[in-house]
Amino acid sequence: MSKAFFFKGLLAFLPLLVGCSMSARFHKEGFKAIAHRGSSKEAPENTLGAIELGVKQGAGGVEFDVYKSSDGWLVLMHDKDVLRTTNFKDVFTDGRSAKVSELTLAELRELDAGSWYSPAYAGEKVPTFEEALELLRGRATPVIEIKPEDIGEDVARVVQKLGIEEEVFVQSFSARAISDFHKVLPGVTTGYLTGKKISDDGVERAREHLRIARESGASVVVCNYRLAERAYIEEIHRNDFLVWVYTVNDPAVMRLLMERGIDGIITDVPSVLLGLPGRGE
Repeated sequence: MSKAFFFKGLLAFLPLLVGCSMSARFHKEGFKAIAHRGSSKEAPENTLGAIELGVKQGAGGVEFDVYKSSDGWLVLMHDKDVLRTTNFKDVFTDGRSAKVSELTLAELRELDAGSWYSPAYAGEKVPTFEEALELLRGRATPVIEIKPEDIGEDVARVVQKLGIEEEVFVQSFSARAISDFHKVLPGVTTGYLTGKKISDDGVERAREHLRIARESGASVVVCNYRLAERAYIEEIHRNDFLVWVYTVNDPAVMRLLMERGIDGIITDVPSVLLGLPGRGE
């Protein structure tokens, strides 16, 4: 084997090796309750208000979604456009696009991202990625979902700029987004998001999800909770990976998943999850 071939292969596996070593922190911390888009059942999703509420309710992690504006700013938004969670139609009547990627940060900042949910949150702005990270710094794990697959490196550079590599967790349905993120920050723990059933056999499904996760450099599988039967979870654990699930709001389902040994639950109602007895401490 040539030295060039050896080093090329080593570089290919470096993100996985380093990422797994950093995921040891999550192994040590144990079960994690994660507020989905902030505490989104009780506050407008992906706003600073929802994030703050999730922290105050005791969530160990707060998940939010990231897009990029037309002028290069990373902002929080779940959908490709801003129609569902802002007053865009009231602010802009000139027929312009409502896509996040086609609006500037200044235009996004003109929008009210809270009134659609409740008058109590009137005036909430579309947050920047940096604002969300600063709000969570030292308080809870930012669980960052990369939406467009081509912004992985952008996300990594902001995390690097703020010097919080050891605090964050990054996840995506896109293996490319995770791989691109690792080009900049190979040591950050990442999760491969999936809702693909692939197979009725839990072990076979787990192995395929693990294969994709490994290829991207992820060390956590984050799956739809309906896929997480006991055999699936055990196979993930057998390979020294963690498995988190999304999005669970039913207390009975939460208890069942914890009995099966799940490592983390993403929920719209962290207060409900945190109120359950024996929630994995």
